[in-house]
Amino acid sequence: MFRKALLLCVALLCGCTANAQVKPKPDVLKAAFGGGFVAEADGERYPVRVVRLGELNLSSGRLMVADPFTLSGDEKALDLAIPPGRYPVDLAVADTGKSGHRIALARLVLSDKPPVRWRIAVTAEQDARSLKGSEVFGYGVDAGTGAFIDGGALASLKALPSDAWEALGEQWQVRGEAQGPKLGMPYQFALMETVGPGGIAMFSSGWGDGFYASWVGYDAQGRPTSVITDFGVIDAVTTPRD
Repeated sequence: MFRKALLLCVALLCGCTANAQVKPKPDVLKAAFGGGFVAEADGERYPVRVVRLGELNLSSGRLMVADPFTLSGDEKALDLAIPPGRYPVDLAVADTGKSGHRIALARLVLSDKPPVRWRIAVTAEQDARSLKGSEVFGYGVDAGTGAFIDGGALASLKALPSDAWEALGEQWQVRGEAQGPKLGMPYQFALMETVGPGGIAMFSSGWGDGFYASWVGYDAQGRPTSVITDFGVIDAVTTPRD
């Protein structure tokens, strides 16, 4: 009995619990898109500015997050109720000095209501309660690019012959590499494209390839207000110690 009590006290002092999970920092997710924010990362301080990429046509109301250059066509939509419509996409761009401008966060704005809580983005097949420690749900990036993708756009891509899909990807590469610098982001990729009935918003993924989680903000009525993908450039989450 004494040993159990002692272990519980040690766990509490260490801030460790059996169900400890990665949590977003709401103040950072808010401030990064507010203008004039200076973020922190590994002892460094990075000024952050906001770039409006455009409006995503979410014609189907189904949202996928993925690397647009490695799509299979079978990506699952996030488990969110989103009315079909056009939604702004903002990029929080960190000036890291010698390492240049890096897209730290990408945000899809679904509502102007303030979020009162945040949850990790999941598909219908995923259960956030199963996550432990530093585990997260997210998507892998192998082409240095992330995206918000409309379900209708993905279906249109899947219907294309493989050679047409490949040619379209090459066109995206050219246009996206040209658009990034025009938005004040040297050497960064950024592109808003219409595909079939919907759209795809594409952007460089922070430092490059990796595995990235997205977070959903909810208002007081439980409706989603935004989806934010964190590319690990700034300290935007709290990770439990092992």
